[in-house]
Amino acid sequence: MKRHFSFPEFFLVGSILLGCDSGPGPAAGGTPGTLKFGDAVTSDVVITVRKANGSSFEVVGFGTTQQDGSFVLYKPGAVEPLFLEPGSYSCTLESVGPPLKLPKDYLEVSRSPLKYEWTADSKSLDLTAPANILSP
Repeated sequence: MKRHFSFPEFFLVGSILLGCDSGPGPAAGGTPGTLKFGDAVTSDVVITVRKANGSSFEVVGFGTTQQDGSFVLYKPGAVEPLFLEPGSYSCTLESVGPPLKLPKDYLEVSRSPLKYEWTADSKSLDLTAPANILSP
């Protein structure tokens, strides 16, 4: 006796065999970097990177620190890696994990002390903020 599959059974078996695709996954990261608070590090800090454009700054990407303070950069939306091009950059910080008392200077691009001049020879965006930011 031959068994015939109904459409729902055929669809279910096909879905299991092919897997479900929920669209593109996160992109592999681009430019690597580290964020240190003195000699200390923390996870879950978003670094927003803005490129100087005359007297203003344009958001070009972001990274989120891991437990060791490392991050990789992504373009907005995290669908493509961000590889920095030579130029002047300013970074702001935002905690998305443990609460940090970030001074306003680190929240506003025009006042941020986290400035960086990226060259063709640069390999890593290494940023340092004061250690007392991590103090309770």
